[in-house]
Amino acid sequence: MPLSLLRISHLRNIQNIEIEPTASINLLWGGNGAGKTSILEAVYLLGRGRSFRGTEIGPLISSGKSETVVFGRLFGEDKKRDAIGVSKQLKGITQIKINGTAVNRLSTLAQTLPLQVLTPKSHEILERGSAYRRRFIDWGVFHVEHGIINLANDYAKALKQRNAALRRSPQTAFAWDYILIENGTQIESIRRRYLEKLTPIFSKKIEKLIGRGDVTINYRRGWSENESYAESIKRREKDDLNRGFTGTGPHRADIKVEIAGLPVEKVVSRGEQKLIIAALYLAQAKIASTESRIKPLLLIDDLPAELDKEKRALFLNELTDLNLQVFITGIERDCFSAIEPSSVFHVKHGRVYLEN
Repeated sequence: MPLSLLRISHLRNIQNIEIEPTASINLLWGGNGAGKTSILEAVYLLGRGRSFRGTEIGPLISSGKSETVVFGRLFGEDKKRDAIGVSKQLKGITQIKINGTAVNRLSTLAQTLPLQVLTPKSHEILERGSAYRRRFIDWGVFHVEHGIINLANDYAKALKQRNAALRRSPQTAFAWDYILIENGTQIESIRRRYLEKLTPIFSKKIEKLIGRGDVTINYRRGWSENESYAESIKRREKDDLNRGFTGTGPHRADIKVEIAGLPVEKVVSRGEQKLIIAALYLAQAKIASTESRIKPLLLIDDLPAELDKEKRALFLNELTDLNLQVFITGIERDCFSAIEPSSVFHVKHGRVYLEN
């Protein structure tokens, strides 16, 4: 469900603001340092319980204040409207409430307000470690097949225990193999099914955005395609003992976006890399909204900045076609002339002014 109300207190340069976004495209424009990204950050806190700009709490909270509080109310059917509140204190305490009830699991928050964020640095997912790309896959899987959360938690616990035993008590390490194999095989199967749905949607969007039909997603599951996970983990027992960690399994999975077998970041321009990442997120949002009827919220921070007018228009039109709630920022309002946002907010010195 999209946000119908957003209230922010003492977050960076924002002291106290309240806005009522529409359920479709909301444009936030203003100069550098105005507070646009901080508003996206506040929304992200409501869906993830943390910031996308870093883990330090100090810079998040306004100078001279001890706490930041973000409150959101969601559009709902039959007069049911969920309310989410997140507070973070300088002393490191985070409190999360949904409809007045304390919440300890971030997965509950993510189910209540599913969202994704694209920033000017999102293209780095192509260049950074595989953990970032696994996180991308698993966000999509989580919102289509909720059962994966239990499989993933059980797998992670068993993996941690096995790795600890490999270093401290090798004779007990392989007792964890059964859980790893059972859960790991299912996780891999679910991921593969998800990517089989994602790939054709991604391909269509890429063709529209950059005019190429040769961009591919190659999935690497974390062990050889020529053997089962049980066979792989057995074959690598000596290696695992020598290294002190489990070197095979879905925790080693990765996706590679390639053109003619080469990483896209070595073939296309930086602007096209951004569009490739945007296509991945747009395809992911499309699956979530059609497969599970979840309407994820999209946060887009100045993504069109380095795109020419034609590419920017193509991207914005793809965004409009998704029919989702979007918060998108830009320095100039004219950057978004290709579409007609439902709401336009001018952000200036930490204050927000509705323009339409």
